[in-house]
Amino acid sequence: MITATGASVVTAICLAFAFGGLNFNMAAVALTTGLAGGVWAFCQTRSNKRCHPGSWDVLMLVIFAIASLRAFLWLIYPVGDEWRILSPYNLGDISLHIQFIRYFAGGVDFWPASPILTGVPLSYPLGADLWNSLLLLVGVPVERGLIWTGLVGAGLTAWALWRWGGAFAIAAFLFNGGLAGFAILHTGQLQDFQSELAWKNFFLTMLVTQRGLLYALPCGLLLLRAWRDDFFREGSGLPRSVQFFLYATMPFFSVHAFLFLSLALATIFLFARKSRLALLVFVALAVVPVTAAVWFVTGGFSAASGMRWLPGWMQGDGGWKFWVMNFGISLPLLIWLIWKGVLRGNAESRAFCSVAIGVFILCFLIAFAPWEWDNTKLLIWAWLVAAPFLWSRIIEPLAPIVRASLCAALFFSGAISLVAGLDGRHGYELAKRSELASARMALRDVPPGTRIAVEPQFNHPVILLGYPVVCGYDGHLWSHGLRYQEPLGKLRSVLRRESGWLDTATELGAEWIYFRGPAPVLQRANESK
Repeated sequence: MITATGASVVTAICLAFAFGGLNFNMAAVALTTGLAGGVWAFCQTRSNKRCHPGSWDVLMLVIFAIASLRAFLWLIYPVGDEWRILSPYNLGDISLHIQFIRYFAGGVDFWPASPILTGVPLSYPLGADLWNSLLLLVGVPVERGLIWTGLVGAGLTAWALWRWGGAFAIAAFLFNGGLAGFAILHTGQLQDFQSELAWKNFFLTMLVTQRGLLYALPCGLLLLRAWRDDFFREGSGLPRSVQFFLYATMPFFSVHAFLFLSLALATIFLFARKSRLALLVFVALAVVPVTAAVWFVTGGFSAASGMRWLPGWMQGDGGWKFWVMNFGISLPLLIWLIWKGVLRGNAESRAFCSVAIGVFILCFLIAFAPWEWDNTKLLIWAWLVAAPFLWSRIIEPLAPIVRASLCAALFFSGAISLVAGLDGRHGYELAKRSELASARMALRDVPPGTRIAVEPQFNHPVILLGYPVVCGYDGHLWSHGLRYQEPLGKLRSVLRRESGWLDTATELGAEWIYFRGPAPVLQRANESK
């Protein structure tokens, strides 16, 4: 399934370049090609040993399944006249993804212009949303496609976590946290105590909201396991050609995952001496396709990275309390892992523990994006890679009572966050269904891909219908490293109908101006005064 998804997306990109956009026939060809690629990869893969889950593995997989069903079956759902979502973390993100999905399905030229800012190319890993665009083009509604993709991606993630690090790795993903959740023992109230912290629950804030991770997590963990088995154990059975394809196309889904995988390859090169030639050939062959992929998803390297020196990450004025509250005993265990896994470990543990600890240190010193919290997109990989070695090198050899105490200290807070984040009190309005219907009626004669000037709101109906806008929600624009201040100022002038507003709208590339209200007004930008 992983290879099939990647092959479908890459085929769709090639077809869209060749024919100027996507339609039903191209989507059908892309999905069929992806299916064929997935079947071929499955037939070529040979497993050297069968793994049987133990009781703890089964328990963690069941908990993961329950959490996934709750999170994704209610990812987006109707209640009366409203479309609602379950997670407050997802309000801004899901509206952006819905816009991208419908925008790509509208047949726009490739490489597409940004649908959230006029005059710039799209600078975003579009893979996951392009996959849902293919489903939409063959008749799967957006909402249903989001749910199905979420469930399948979550299932693949659970499988990949289990194969990478067993029950402990699954728990490390589901229940990461520090000390905040222990407040329930004092308050007696169930709530996500980590929601205001930097180190939030991965399942709630990453898997549910960052759609690229639905592909990148199982794909990246599959590659890491293959490299571990190929270069330090008896072999993975995963063909090098499949590994190459998954690695080279990863930037289309997650640049952060690609960056971590590249650092992992560099670290493996240092410790797997007998495999250095094979690694050099692998990376050398990937340079051209990887550079092309990164060039596209960064808008021709035009997107500002926001990289800067930021010691203490999001510490602010929190001092040492920030680290204790956010991470609890996680950081002391990782420091211990430097001794047990790096300095005293074998070649395998040295390679993987080094890259994990190294990325933790880098993320605590450097911000890799305008929003410093986005460092979590790298930290999640460091934590998951370190997890099986924390278990095997440090926790498992301890006495049962000590082992249980450490696991409780590690995972209690995160478990409270997970349960509170998925409970029945949630449900947040994304949009009015009647307003979407009114907007669809007002725009019925406006072709897909037509740029429209609208209020910069994340859940504006024009955005949710997939039309590109002059200037979208500033939270999206800022976090994507786009320079939007000047267009935003001009857009506000247009919406206030200040002197020369129609000329300003035309200057911004808008063909229409949409004024939101009970009876929406659609004004042609180039209409004479």
